Amino acid sequence: MSDQKVKTNLSSEGTGGFGKPSYSRSGQADARQILLHALESVFPESAVRRHVSFDKKTQILTVDDQKYNLAVFDKIFVVGGGKAGRRTGAELVAILGDRITTGVLNVYQDQAAEPISDKLRLAAANHPTPNQAGMDGAREMVRLLKSADSKTLVIALISGGGSSLMALPVEGVTLEDYVAVCNLLLTVPVTIDEINAVRKHFDPLKGGGMRKMAKDAGGFISLVLSDVPVTKTGVVDDSSVISSGPTVGDESTFESAKKVLTGHGIWEKTPPAVKKYIEENLGREENETLPMDSPLLTRGKSQYVIIANNDLAMEAAGEKAKQLGYTVRLIGWKTGSVADKIKAEVSQEIENIWKVVYPMLEKGDDIILAGFSTDGVDGHSDLAGAIADRQTLALTRSEGLDYRKYLAEYDSATLFKKMGLDIKTGPSGTNVADITLVLIGNPGRGRKIAVIFGGEATVNVALPAGQKPGFGGRNSHLTLLAAEKLDKMND
Repeated sequence: MSDQKVKTNLSSEGTGGFGKPSYSRSGQADARQILLHALESVFPESAVRRHVSFDKKTQILTVDDQKYNLAVFDKIFVVGGGKAGRRTGAELVAILGDRITTGVLNVYQDQAAEPISDKLRLAAANHPTPNQAGMDGAREMVRLLKSADSKTLVIALISGGGSSLMALPVEGVTLEDYVAVCNLLLTVPVTIDEINAVRKHFDPLKGGGMRKMAKDAGGFISLVLSDVPVTKTGVVDDSSVISSGPTVGDESTFESAKKVLTGHGIWEKTPPAVKKYIEENLGREENETLPMDSPLLTRGKSQYVIIANNDLAMEAAGEKAKQLGYTVRLIGWKTGSVADKIKAEVSQEIENIWKVVYPMLEKGDDIILAGFSTDGVDGHSDLAGAIADRQTLALTRSEGLDYRKYLAEYDSATLFKKMGLDIKTGPSGTNVADITLVLIGNPGRGRKIAVIFGGEATVNVALPAGQKPGFGGRNSHLTLLAAEKLDKMND
């Protein structure tokens, strides 16, 4: 799928393909334009071109400030996966063409049905829980990586969602065990780095495993779209967390993996094969993740380049907002501030957002909040997010709908669809986490303020035993909580 085709799809329905605004049309239209521009800024095609070029005459591949003479390489392997895997791979094929020897990319489901080259196989993997096709693709990657020699250049394409899309359980652990652990982790408010600490310790590709397997390769390049703005430990775009860090060093251990499972009270529910493998390797180095100081990670051996991230999307959102006449505040953009970037569970995150926004408000202001996932898939829904303003709950009440029911059943996306306040793009082919946009407007006073938050909050799903969650996600859930907050302003 080309970049232009995606843009056309996005602009073919409603307002920019982001759903149908039903009121506050000017502000909602602005919000949709801002989010669309942010999304376009992190499409893989433009991201790759900003960092990678190839001179066919000299056979020089340039990746940022490093040059590779492809004349000295007999083979180029392309491996990796993630929600941006297909589009990133397609652009790399456009640049290198037949210089690519072979490769395999684990991509999200239907994306595998659109081939990009007879040199690259696309495996139809799944997210957020892995499937057999993804595991088969991962095994093929292992075969290629282990066959790489000094005349082989490996290019790894890594993006958000890769942890599940490139899942490969160790021997003795089944795919069903893997899925069970993933599902367990989704039932508790774990951070992404905690989830990955567990997966790294029963999946040999993760935690630098991909780089270890290609230990004899003559060169190794990682091109990465980051969906991890900051971790709980305060590291911005932490390479060890993005897709569980398959090509970099890692500090987590079998002990820390067990601590996550016990600390969240799910150790006893963990499949016996996973518990056995973790316990057997406590304190043992041979199966641990790749050390941070490994010689395989030196400049001459590895290059790791983040080609798009949450900051880039926030910056683009701010640029569009300024074009539309807004005064812009970017919260956490390029600051590296843990206080600004760390996201809480959504019920707390809306309070954090409110602490920033409330002091800016004046009497008569209109407020619009939009929560948006750049991958186009918000949790269990088929939405990218949703929009709310001060009249959203009044509108739901007029339709005989009780928003509290949708909150309690984790079914917020269904409500926003009913109200025409959904943001829908379909899987976007990229992934740099979420954006929360707050627009403050008061035309009578000439006030237009845009506050843009990055990051990715979590959701603690607390449902009665046996009840499955409805259609919701971080962004639609956050937006419905915002609607509740905005409704109280009308009292």
